[in-house]
Amino acid sequence: MSKGYSKNSKNAKINRFLLFLLLATSFWILTKFSREFTSSMTAKIKYENIPETAALADNNAKEITFDLTANGFEILFYKFKQPTITVPVTKYYANDKGLFTISRSELLRMVSANFNRNLAIKNLSIEELTVHLDPIVLKRVRVAAKTDIKFKNGFKAVDSIRLIPDSITISGPSGSLKNINAIETELISINNVEKNIAETVKVVSPGNEIVSIKPNKVEFQLVVAEFSQGQFTLPVEVINLPPDMNVKMVPNAVSVTFDVSVNDFASISKDSFRVVCDYSQRNKEENFMLPYLEKKPQNVYNVVFEPKKIDFFILK
Repeated sequence: MSKGYSKNSKNAKINRFLLFLLLATSFWILTKFSREFTSSMTAKIKYENIPETAALADNNAKEITFDLTANGFEILFYKFKQPTITVPVTKYYANDKGLFTISRSELLRMVSANFNRNLAIKNLSIEELTVHLDPIVLKRVRVAAKTDIKFKNGFKAVDSIRLIPDSITISGPSGSLKNINAIETELISINNVEKNIAETVKVVSPGNEIVSIKPNKVEFQLVVAEFSQGQFTLPVEVINLPPDMNVKMVPNAVSVTFDVSVNDFASISKDSFRVVCDYSQRNKEENFMLPYLEKKPQNVYNVVFEPKKIDFFILK
C-alpha cells in the first residue's frame, strides 16, 4: 500500500513539473514573440498582363528585399508565406518604348499590399523598378530535319533530304531570336527503308520564348533506290604538262569503284568518266600526282580510286 502511494505521489510531482514547464515555456514564447522585431524579407516579383506586341527581357528583376518591422509571430508567418509583388505590365507599358519605371513610392505601396496592416517597411533593395521589354519581331529561318533513318541492305538515298518549305517564319522577342538561324523538325525515325519517304512532320520550338511558328509543319521527302556497285579500269590523262615534255606514269590506269542505283546502272559506261592528274599540282619531292575525276555522272556516289596516287618519271 505504501509503495503504491509513493509511486503515485512521484508521478504527480513529475506531471506538475511538466505542466509548470509547459506554462513557463508558453509564457516565454508569448512574451518573446509579442515584441517587435526587424527582419530582412524577400518578395517575389510577378509580371502579368504582358501585351501581345512585346515580351519580358531576360534581365528583369525577379525579387526585391526589404526590412520588415513587426511582432515575432507576424515575422514568422511571412517567412513561411513569401510575399509577392504583382506588376500589371499593360498599366505602365507604352508601345513606343522598350521599358518603363515604377517609382519608389509605388513600389513601396505594392510591397505593403501583401500585409494585413500598415507594418513598417524600410530599406528597399532598389530605389525604383525598371522593367525592360523586347518587341515581338518576325524572322525567317531555315528548317533542319532531325532524322534517324536506317536503310535496308542495298538501298540508299538517291539525293539529299528535301523539306517543303525549307524555311519558315518565327516570331518572338528580338533578343531571343537573334541567335536562332535554324529550327529543327521532330525526330523522323524509320528502319529498313526501301522506298521513297514522303510525310508531314512538325517543327519543334527551340524554347518558350518563341511566340509563333508559321507554318508549324513541313513536308519531308527523300528519294530512295536500290544500289549496286560498279567498277571500271580507266586510263589516266596528264594535264598542264609543259610543251615538249613527256612523262611516264606508274601505273597509267586506275580502278574506279562507285555506287549507282540499279535503275541507272545500264546507262553508265567508261566514257562517262575522265580521270586526270594535274602536273602543276605534282609532289616535286616524291614525284607523284593525285588522280581526280574531271568528269563523272551525277548519279554515281562514293567514288573510290585505287591506287590513290600515281608515280611519274620524266622521259628525256
